[in-house]
Formats: sequence, structure tokens, C-alpha cells
Amino acid sequence: MQTLSASGPEEFADAVGRSFFPLAVVGVAERFSATIRQVPLGRGVRVAGVVTATNAVSRTRRLARQAPSDEVLLLVQLTGTALARHEDRAVTLDAGSATLADPLVEYSVTASASNQLVLMLPRTVVQQLAAPVSTARLRRIDGRIPSLRALIALTEETLSTQTDMHFGERDALAGAVTDLARSVFARLTDSVSAPSTRDALVRTALHVIRDHATEPGLTAEAVAHAVGVSPRQLTTLLRPEGSPSRLIRSERLRRARAMLMDPLYEKVSVGDIARRSGFTDPTTFTRAFRREFHDLPSDLRRTYLD
Repeated sequence: MQTLSASGPEEFADAVGRSFFPLAVVGVAERFSATIRQVPLGRGVRVAGVVTATNAVSRTRRLARQAPSDEVLLLVQLTGTALARHEDRAVTLDAGSATLADPLVEYSVTASASNQLVLMLPRTVVQQLAAPVSTARLRRIDGRIPSLRALIALTEETLSTQTDMHFGERDALAGAVTDLARSVFARLTDSVSAPSTRDALVRTALHVIRDHATEPGLTAEAVAHAVGVSPRQLTTLLRPEGSPSRLIRSERLRRARAMLMDPLYEKVSVGDIARRSGFTDPTTFTRAFRREFHDLPSDLRRTYLD
């Protein structure tokens, strides 16, 4: 478990950036303090407990562009209140409720002194559902949903664990958290309007990327052909999710990261893992991996398997 503390806006911005992704700290209470406890579970899943005094943070357009993330953030309000905004959409969170934040777009959160749970999840957890991320983000998720209550209980128990967990335990917890989050998001997407033709095309494109990412010949043009649109139309369709090339690369990197952390692939070289993930050049893979995860593939493997 990683624990970071902050007593001012600069320290808070640094702790948030190290724990999640960069946010601009717009303001904090006069006597400010914050603590972030985070546990990485594997499969791209991280859970954190955040206790803060009153503060306001913003994911600015510049940060979304300069420091993109292929994760989504499920913000659960345990105590206190928070107001999250994106363009003309705003959601008020009270105890037990939650919302989905997307680091690929600008948004802001103003919170009273509060205790929050933050779950960082692979974007594919939402992309596999009936509506794109752009439809699901910053919608209020009712705290009475059973799967959300179960997710809160599991996350709190995970954060309270004092002993180190071995890989199998972390992986099992990551699977349970992902399944519960998928159930929560399914309830959310069921409550919004029926998917449009555009939404159906987006889902098809994302499924093509997920199912064929390990094929070296998968390109933006190949995805467009499979969906039945032009490459330019595909770029427009996927703009809220990310560029086609970036989505393909991110899916390949997620596959590689999972294999590097899996004891079943311990004897497989980093170069072979790169090829199995769809990369044709190990140097390109290493550079992209470090840019995405801020770590070298070999160093990540040692962290989890040594």
C-alpha cells in the first residue's frame, strides 16, 4: 500500500498526480490536510481511499491533452459532499453515491471535507457496455444500487488490509472489483437514452480493437473497414474515447502489462511478450510502455514477480 499525505495545495497536487493523474488544485481550505492510501490490484485496477479538507480541483483541457490516461475513475463519496462538472453537465454527490470521471476530457470537482473512495479502472470496463464513456461520465450513480454497496464494502476491506497480498489474491480482488464495477456501470447506462446508430458504431469499433489488438496488421484503416466507415469518420466517432491508433496501442499495452505481471509468463522474454501483444518492434514497445505506465517492462516484472 502507498500512503501519501499533503498539507498544502502544492503537496496535494503532487500526491494526486502520483496516485491518479495530474489535476490542477484550484483552491483548498486554510488549514488543509489530505491523505491518499492506494493499493494496486493488477489487471489495471487500483483502489484508493482519499480523506481531505475542503478543496477544488480541475482536470484542465491542457492536462487532458498533455497527460492523457486510458483509465477511468469511479469516484464514490463516503462522507461529505462534492460537486462535479463537465461542460453543461453537473452532478452532486452525497454519502454513498458515485460518478464516473473521464481524464480524457476537462472536468472539475469541488468537495467539502470528505472521505472518498477512488477506483481507477481500465477504460474497457466501460467500453464493453451498452453506451460509450462519453454517455456515462458524470452521471449520478445512486448509492442504493446493490452492486455499488458491495463494491464499496470490498474496496474498504481491501484498503484496511495490513498484510501484503500475493499475486493470486490481488488478481482475484481485481476481478471482483471489475465485475462489480461493470454491474454498476450497466445500471447506469441502462438509465440513459437508448444507444443511437453512432453509439452502435462506436461499440463495434471498440470490440474490433479489443478482439484483434494482438494482430500486428490491425490499423486504424483496418478498424474503419471492419466497421464500414471511412478512416476520417472513424476518427470523428472515436474522438471522445481517443484516436483509433491510440486505442489500439493502449489495448496492446494493457495486454502486455497483464502478461508481465502474470507468473504463467515469467519465462517468456519481454520481446516475445511485445510480439504476442501486437508490437513488431521491441524498442517501440518499450518506449510506449514507459510513456504509458512510467516504468520499464523489465522493472515492472521484477516488482510483481521477484
